[in-house]
Amino acid sequence: MKSIPMDSNKAKQGTDCYIFGMVFKGDLEDMPEQPLTNKQGKKYGKISIAYGKVTLALVLPSFIRENNEKSFTLLDADSLELIKSDCKKQLKHLLGTDIKIKIKSVEAKSIEVNITQKVSGKATQADVLNLINHACLSKFSDNVKYVGPNRNNPLKEETHTVIVKRPHYYVIKAYDKTQQLQSKLLSEHKPTSSVPSGLLRIELIFSDRTLYKLFGNRLNISNILSEDALKELMREYKRVFCDEMIPKIETYLDNCVSVLVESLCDTENPIATIAEHRELIPDTEVLRKALEQYNRLRGKSNHNLSRDVKRYTVKFGLPQDVLLTLYDFKKSCG
Repeated sequence: MKSIPMDSNKAKQGTDCYIFGMVFKGDLEDMPEQPLTNKQGKKYGKISIAYGKVTLALVLPSFIRENNEKSFTLLDADSLELIKSDCKKQLKHLLGTDIKIKIKSVEAKSIEVNITQKVSGKATQADVLNLINHACLSKFSDNVKYVGPNRNNPLKEETHTVIVKRPHYYVIKAYDKTQQLQSKLLSEHKPTSSVPSGLLRIELIFSDRTLYKLFGNRLNISNILSEDALKELMREYKRVFCDEMIPKIETYLDNCVSVLVESLCDTENPIATIAEHRELIPDTEVLRKALEQYNRLRGKSNHNLSRDVKRYTVKFGLPQDVLLTLYDFKKSCG
């Protein structure tokens, strides 16, 4: 398999939750969910047994931090051996000291990899999420979108989460991380002033076929919780984001420009076109390109283009710096 080039010094992606399936020899009694807690009192995982199936979930950032606002990156790789050792100790405590004899196999089922950073310029998380949702629509499966009250006007809604599925390969889960952290703190009756504003998380949850492509049969805890595996997961995130997501977004935006230009030619009136196709302007750059092409077709000057785009942006409250945000995320892939 060809390795994806990545500059580790610039790459900001990291991991979060790892789900492992464990197969035991013989029959097992059901066990309610039990937490995994390290010596520092941090709960970093859980294990349960149901219908003979053992599920182990590890949240790596929680082993070394108070929450998962920051994912587990290469800078944290020194903690991997400690995590594996503690996990082994916890499993022995919960499942018995002869665990090696009991376990038939352990296999990673899903791994979350993400980049979390602030939106750029004047963009909002909701505007970026709306673009991802529209650009990744598919005739094969529906997207899932969660909305909540708008920050500026509670009578309006804004997008908080978008989920896009490519079955057996990955799930894209993009969401307003600021809102998620604030909601968690509020539910615990804690202040939210410490939560940074503008945080957006774009997460890829890799599943069976992707994990097998990356690691073959080496899906046990020892191999997966390693620096080399972490780098492979980061490279795959970069490949999916840069080679699959970004091209879809660019194709969608090109189609939006084409529709706007066609409408402008029909109406000869930018205001009428914007009013009719407001949802096809996910970023002011789309309107800029459409007006530029329209003026060229009509033999008009683009001398006042920037002024006009600014005026229409204010008049219609058009999203800004959404593309800048996505390209900043692309840079963060390393």
